[in-house]
Amino acid sequence: MFGPHPQPYRYYTRLAAGTFRTSLDIGMLVMASGIIGLAIAILLDGLDVVNLDLDLSTGAFLASLLVITVIGAFALGVASEGRYGAAESVSDYPHGEVMVGRAIGAVLIGALFAIAAGQLRPVVSQLPVPFHAVVEVLRAAGLAGLIVVPALAVPLAWWLRHGLERIGMGARLELPAIYAVWVIATLILFRMPG
Repeated sequence: MFGPHPQPYRYYTRLAAGTFRTSLDIGMLVMASGIIGLAIAILLDGLDVVNLDLDLSTGAFLASLLVITVIGAFALGVASEGRYGAAESVSDYPHGEVMVGRAIGAVLIGALFAIAAGQLRPVVSQLPVPFHAVVEVLRAAGLAGLIVVPALAVPLAWWLRHGLERIGMGARLELPAIYAVWVIATLILFRMPG
């Protein structure tokens, strides 16, 4: 798995870049899913379909909904455009090395999300509650990337890759499995600010 290579610097740089890009794409997709879901919940609260006890004026409701939707769409755009070629760039590497790279990438992305949430918390302190919830989505996605993805998602992806390789489905389910575990962990770790 980890052995000598004729050009180790180039070899591991390409591996690190490819796995980091894939982790960043999945993390941004998780964040976008959470923020767009939050925007839908705010809309449903504003229409009195659900009750989140946000107590927003009409202006604050519309402004929050617009800004949060734009933030979610931006994150979704970054995730969809950034993934072009990231997974394919490491397809020739041994799968064990790719999995280690993805676990390290998820930890780095999780740390970046958690740090960003900590830095944004004072910025949104005077803004309406939905903006606090966006920071909470970022914090929850960061914690999930730091802890849950390396511990559960990456081993699950490895198991799916090798367990379903004979029927040709393992490679197709690997990244969706990481995404699904990351989203579920983010939902579990999310706390609606009150």
